[in-house]
Amino acid sequence: MATNLRKRRWLPASTIGLLLTGVLGCGGGSSSPGPTPTPTPSPGTPTNQIAGTYQIVQRAVETTCGDTGTPATVNGTVTTTAGTDAFVMRDTGGTTFNGTVQANGQFTANAVFGPDASGQTFTQRLEGTFTTTGFTGRLNVDVSPRNCRFTRDWTGTKL
Repeated sequence: MATNLRKRRWLPASTIGLLLTGVLGCGGGSSSPGPTPTPTPSPGTPTNQIAGTYQIVQRAVETTCGDTGTPATVNGTVTTTAGTDAFVMRDTGGTTFNGTVQANGQFTANAVFGPDASGQTFTQRLEGTFTTTGFTGRLNVDVSPRNCRFTRDWTGTKL
């Protein structure tokens, strides 16, 4: 009787454990995947902290529109939707921004206001960072058909 003698190689126990985890974790016998669970936000995510009313101080940075003077201070109200990174900010100047916030508090928001009484439309982008006490951001605005733009720094203090 012929005997097939081969040299055996042994796998470390940690490798065997990983292989078994992969094989045993596949189970169920069903070939179709189950439903994907809805993500639940953790209590400390920024969207749970940013909702509220803010006093927003604006500082003119640059302009090609010819306007001078100090921009007016406005109030803004931020609302959020649970379970998402989306927020809406409505300011007392009449603009509604729709944005998203990252886990580190950084955000971007966009708005279009107009046309106003003189036919101008203001396309706006606000980028910044929320903290637990407020936010800082830079507002860039393109004005058309006037074809000019201006930039303002915003400092929002949560009221």
